[in-house]
Amino acid sequence: MNAPVAQTPLADLEVIICSADRRRVLARADGDALRLPRLRPTGAWPPPSSQLPGAVAAETGLLVALLEPLDSTLFVAEPVGGEPTAGYAWHDVDAFGVGPVPRWLRRSAPSTAPPWYRAGWFAAAVAWLDPVLAERGVRRTGPVTQIRHWTTSTVLRAPTTGGAVFLKAVLPHLAAEPGVITFLARQWPRAVPEVLAHSAADGWWVTADFEAQPPARDGAAALRMLARMQTATVGRTAPLVAAGCPQVSLDDLAARVPALLRRSQLWQSAGVDRAGLTGIGMWLQDRCAELDDLDLPSTLVHGDLHPGNVADRPDGPLLFDWSFASVAHPLLDLAGWLHPLAEPEARRQVGAYLDGWRQVASPGELSEAWRVAKPVAALAELVKFADLVDRTGPDYEFDYLPMAGVWARRIRDAVAGRDAHLTGWRDPQPI
Repeated sequence: MNAPVAQTPLADLEVIICSADRRRVLARADGDALRLPRLRPTGAWPPPSSQLPGAVAAETGLLVALLEPLDSTLFVAEPVGGEPTAGYAWHDVDAFGVGPVPRWLRRSAPSTAPPWYRAGWFAAAVAWLDPVLAERGVRRTGPVTQIRHWTTSTVLRAPTTGGAVFLKAVLPHLAAEPGVITFLARQWPRAVPEVLAHSAADGWWVTADFEAQPPARDGAAALRMLARMQTATVGRTAPLVAAGCPQVSLDDLAARVPALLRRSQLWQSAGVDRAGLTGIGMWLQDRCAELDDLDLPSTLVHGDLHPGNVADRPDGPLLFDWSFASVAHPLLDLAGWLHPLAEPEARRQVGAYLDGWRQVASPGELSEAWRVAKPVAALAELVKFADLVDRTGPDYEFDYLPMAGVWARRIRDAVAGRDAHLTGWRDPQPI
């Protein structure tokens, strides 16, 4: 979901593979100790959660479905096929005297756990998928695998006689995504996924293969496509709202500032003390008002735009993961997109994006709007991650607090005029 963070060495991941009755756990004897499968991700993309099932199978011989992460380096999984190899065997949970297994057993299941963190969800999703495929005249040709798995959503991939398909499930407040994609596909069928089936009751849906892999390499082309989609929906946002897109005004964002400032946890990593928060809050609300005065129209906003949510097709970019789509100020989408980019490339891509808005405003007006919008876009990102912390609860805040801290630091540095990592946060040259 979030924009990729700067590359750092990846920690080893441990996996508790448990039987359905939670009485046996897979491990390998190492002297007098029992060792859980320990795996090292090979890179930041695809994300570690999608690498784990394949890595577990290679290490242990078992096919597994991930359940919940207990922290950023420890996952629980259930077996869905295969037999243990390489010295791995099932051991009674009482044999694990200390460490992650007894801590997991003592842990109460969080009430905020999404359905896909619960044993049996994977099997239920596969059981729903197979007849859906049969209705379309295709069948699976191999096992279903997990592509993404965390608190916000899960994505499964299934090979079929008609090509690969993907099943996605999301938190309830994000479930408008298939309706939004279906609306966008009427005008841009090659720029968004193709929705093949949808179960509103379960909060999941199936899309066709993208025929390409993220992340995007041609960022300027992706931003030009976004600009075309946004400008085409200026004054025509009612169908998006009807499809489930929330409307978020600049006044709405400004109104969120006081509550955000009271959340010291969001600002601690940014090194902002209580005395400094008042000034930050007033400054942010002034920027929201200033951007509102520039009068760019509200339109379609992707809400989670970064190169990992775009795939390069031969006939143009495909934008996916529209879970956070809204009707809001269009420039909010640039914050996440530019987050990982070096300054020269970020400047080139901003220019390409603003060029797509020339029929709405002059280059000078657009450049000024982006200068004002940068910290407001960072505020929108901070609001998003703070909301996710609230919705998923303290047991899963490790998924979101690091990125919340990134955006709190961006805001802090914007106020001080010293952020050089998001293009133009210092006094910008004309774009």
